[in-house]
Amino acid sequence: MKVYIATLPNGFFGSTGQSWKSLNVNKIAGLLEYNTEIITINDLKNIELNESDTVVYTSSDEENIRLYMRDIMYFINQKCRILPNYNMLLGHENKGFQELLRKELGFGNLKGNYFFDIDDSILPTPKVLKTVSGAGSSGVFLVKNKKDMKDIKDNHFDVSKKRRLIKLQRRIKLKRNEFYFYKYRHKGFNRFVEQEFIPNLKNDFKILVFGNRFYTLKRSIRKNDFRASGSGLFEYVTAPEEVLNFAKSIFSKLDNPYASLDIAQSANGCHLIEFQGTNFGPLALLKSSTRKVFLDNNWIEEKNDQDLEENFAYAINMFLGNSSSIHSEG
Repeated sequence: MKVYIATLPNGFFGSTGQSWKSLNVNKIAGLLEYNTEIITINDLKNIELNESDTVVYTSSDEENIRLYMRDIMYFINQKCRILPNYNMLLGHENKGFQELLRKELGFGNLKGNYFFDIDDSILPTPKVLKTVSGAGSSGVFLVKNKKDMKDIKDNHFDVSKKRRLIKLQRRIKLKRNEFYFYKYRHKGFNRFVEQEFIPNLKNDFKILVFGNRFYTLKRSIRKNDFRASGSGLFEYVTAPEEVLNFAKSIFSKLDNPYASLDIAQSANGCHLIEFQGTNFGPLALLKSSTRKVFLDNNWIEEKNDQDLEENFAYAINMFLGNSSSIHSEG
């Protein structure tokens, strides 16, 4: 088996939380327990890949790069293993796909719905509505009543004055059944996710998982707000064991070496708010003094070396080693 680390054409490999900082791929390659070669994403179009090979890559918060990666990796995924897996790439900056995946795999413990027509919103109020992309608390709205829904519709599902004028003209010229379809086409669409509102939350937890290592960032909710994401009110503490066990159960279903999980804890248990499997911020790893490791069916606490590249290599080595064992046993 050979491992290829595929950077962007300029050598950039993201997941540092800052768009101007790249992971040290030479260091990661040196720590991997496999024959490893560093290439660019464009090189993949000209390399003969074997089924036993693995391509390690990253996504981007820049939309055009991310969509290009989706196109390229769709075909690479049919030739060999890719890390992150293709589901994690589709879910990056796409809360809609995340919602579909959580339903497909049956995890999260949070009611939700994905739609492009606001009239297809089905959850009762209060609820949370989110645009499919957006970092931190941007594009996240608490909907308490019909007025809040109308505000969302007016601000995010409206059409231009020019389009409204054209619709009036089409109403006169088109047959009734033709205008019915035309009117729907230009009704005003936007991709949104809705989730049930969890009341009385004071904080949530961002859990970074690298293999069997778990790093916690506790995020408090600002006064007169409902969102912990983007609050800047951070504590680097050990998450409750209930949260760690929940994170471990989610992670086991993602089939990925590493992940970022946003988890809330309420009287009804734990709830997965969002997740990422690529290009996520590493603050919890870089700032926490300790980490929790699940070993021999127990949680143990270790000192955190705060080494991002070492953790990526550790997680990839563990994932590939476990996958090889499972394959050989099968």
